[in-house]
Amino acid sequence: MSLGLDRVELAHGLVRHQRFKPKPNGFETGVCFIRLIFSPKGGLTTAGKCNGLNIDQGGLLSVMASSYGLEKHSLQFPALIETLKQTIQQSTDVDLDGEVHLHTFPKVLGYAFNPVSFWHFHDTEGRCKVILCEVNNTFGERHFYLLHNPGAEVLNRGALLQSAKEFHVSPFFPVSGRYEFRFMQHQHKSVARINYFDQNELKLTTSVSGEFMTPTSKRWAQALTRYGWFTLMVIVKIHWQALKLLAKGAKFHTKPEPPTRSISQTRVKSET
Repeated sequence: MSLGLDRVELAHGLVRHQRFKPKPNGFETGVCFIRLIFSPKGGLTTAGKCNGLNIDQGGLLSVMASSYGLEKHSLQFPALIETLKQTIQQSTDVDLDGEVHLHTFPKVLGYAFNPVSFWHFHDTEGRCKVILCEVNNTFGERHFYLLHNPGAEVLNRGALLQSAKEFHVSPFFPVSGRYEFRFMQHQHKSVARINYFDQNELKLTTSVSGEFMTPTSKRWAQALTRYGWFTLMVIVKIHWQALKLLAKGAKFHTKPEPPTRSISQTRVKSET
């Protein structure tokens, strides 16, 4: 079943990031992010504009399907989503014929760096059954964590999900240990929280939260005025925090070779 873009939602939110070991370091900062909602009734199936955001075409504020996915491609969003669904359904026996939501940063003047974007796949009853975490590092590499629990009714109501860490993100942490994910959505409020454990010790906790609203020209202008070129500031702040950690004497880990598979899924589980 082909999906079209139904609507775009905008959130002014907050990112919290706290490292506990080996060197404590933390910050919180305001952010602006979006949610794209694709559904069988969605009217936009080609390049165009939705709620003031350019879709699959350039502009002041835009989002391009070519910036996402398992490999380089020239697909637009409906075709990309079908490709992702096929990949997921090869390893999960779950109905994914409902809405698909993409939580991400938009491009500003053609640029965005998304440390992580979240794809929420729903069944026809509106239940979130699979979450695909699309992770990018500053070396131009990408990896996916497929979160699926056959026994859970929904995944975005606080279910605890775990996956082994298999992708290099920070040079101050090794590629070992595990992630714990929690996603909580209530009406228009959204929270995504990730904890990182290594040797059974909590080393890092990070979260992004916000409340979605329908964007208007005024709200887009407020976002740009309040946060500036926020997509560029993401990468600036990442490097600034790295410099602070170096100054504190944090151990630097050389970047390993990327994992041979682009999607991690076999060791994902849930806990009560």
